[in-house]
Amino acid sequence: MQKLIVLFLLFTSIVACQKPKENVSNENKNDDFSTLELTVERGAFHYDTFVLKDTTIMFHPQKEMDSVEHQEYYTTSEKHISKAERDVLVQKIIAADIWDLKDKYTPNESCTSMLTVTFSLNGKTKKIVSEDFERGCPEIIKYIESELVRLHGKELKRIFLPG
Repeated sequence: MQKLIVLFLLFTSIVACQKPKENVSNENKNDDFSTLELTVERGAFHYDTFVLKDTTIMFHPQKEMDSVEHQEYYTTSEKHISKAERDVLVQKIIAADIWDLKDKYTPNESCTSMLTVTFSLNGKTKKIVSEDFERGCPEIIKYIESELVRLHGKELKRIFLPG
């Protein structure tokens, strides 16, 4: 009888130890980033906005204009990216602890260009404002801006004017 009780206890402890492992692996497989909304607002000479919703990147200029130099900066456009590209971007943002960043970054020197990033995922939102996109701006915020511009594919890089 004692052997039967020992076998029963051994069996129950093995089964009990295996359940948490299954739950942990399922959590890692079920990353759903389809609720993603990522907004980048650029200041200075641009005052434009990039918005990534799920797998669609939209570009919104400050105003639309026809027949001007650098027409691409004044035309609303959108592009679809793959889920894999989106997932890599989101995973990098989360790995950089975006939720722990301050809400505002202000440099000691004069400001050259405001950069605002709003990251929303699964009902949670974080808005980060950097008064200068070069000085005092967290690297992940700079990365988000350059990556959305790259993924959008129109080479809408920052234009630096003399002075």
